[in-house]
Amino acid sequence: YVYLDPYEGAKAAVAEACRNLACSGAIPLGATDNLNMPSPLKPELFWQISESVRGLAEGCKAFNAPVTGGNCSLYNQSPAGPIDPTPTISVVGLIDKPEHVTTQWFKDEGDAIILLGDAVEATPLQGLGGSAYLQVVHGKKAGSPPRCDLEVAKTLHTTLLGLIQSCLVKSAHDCSEGGLAVALAESCISQLIARDTPRLIGAEIDLSSFKIQVSSGQAAAPAQLETSNLKLETPRLDALLFGETQSRVVISCKALDAVKVVERAKLMGVPAVQIGKVGGDKLTVKTTGGEFSAPLSELHDAWWNSIARAMA
Repeated sequence: YVYLDPYEGAKAAVAEACRNLACSGAIPLGATDNLNMPSPLKPELFWQISESVRGLAEGCKAFNAPVTGGNCSLYNQSPAGPIDPTPTISVVGLIDKPEHVTTQWFKDEGDAIILLGDAVEATPLQGLGGSAYLQVVHGKKAGSPPRCDLEVAKTLHTTLLGLIQSCLVKSAHDCSEGGLAVALAESCISQLIARDTPRLIGAEIDLSSFKIQVSSGQAAAPAQLETSNLKLETPRLDALLFGETQSRVVISCKALDAVKVVERAKLMGVPAVQIGKVGGDKLTVKTTGGEFSAPLSELHDAWWNSIARAMA
């Protein structure tokens, strides 16, 4: 993200760190950063550094997370060229009550699964720019990364924290690298109850009804649309599953609380929709392009052993 758009990428880094805190039930207190950058002696590379710092500053100000310290590592390059600008951000937060501590994995059979935030960014790239999907599947590091609206992010975080503090949320997992499909998969497989003993719990997801607003055949940001030209279209399947649209969280709650959670979120100005339920031994996702299903054991193996296999 920061290579493609230093300002937006740095803002997104802060927003993701604070979104992770919100998902755990915490309010940000302060931040530290580690600016891993190439040589500032070249104007185009100094511009990357300057824009990154501007994005970090705006993000930290928006979330009231002052930078209390950090470090800077410059001149990171070789004869092959400079590294991608890599501002690393870490934010510490506070959870007021132990009962508000929230984890990312699904809890119980029959729980409702709800998506907070827009499913797909209403832009031509639909959240695929700079995505892990684009790099892994197509071998490209290109496009404009998803835009990070800090006001939208703040509203999401405040709403999520309110739901957690009302004891309505059983799990919360942010959507970031890999998009919605990866967040759902990790919610099914990431609980470790003992050494080498994961707890796997499946989910049935229905994404077939999602639409995005477009104008004249081209997706555009809502603020750019004229009401007379609005129409709804089905988003790209890869964007729906793997797009990295900002400010989204997958939560689960009791089935009886689902309507209450969705309505409270909407009252706060956060898009919310129930997309499925917890249960089974597979992750099944229904879309307009068909139904996809994967055994949890295979998903966990690919996730848990990926680093070991890469190092082999």
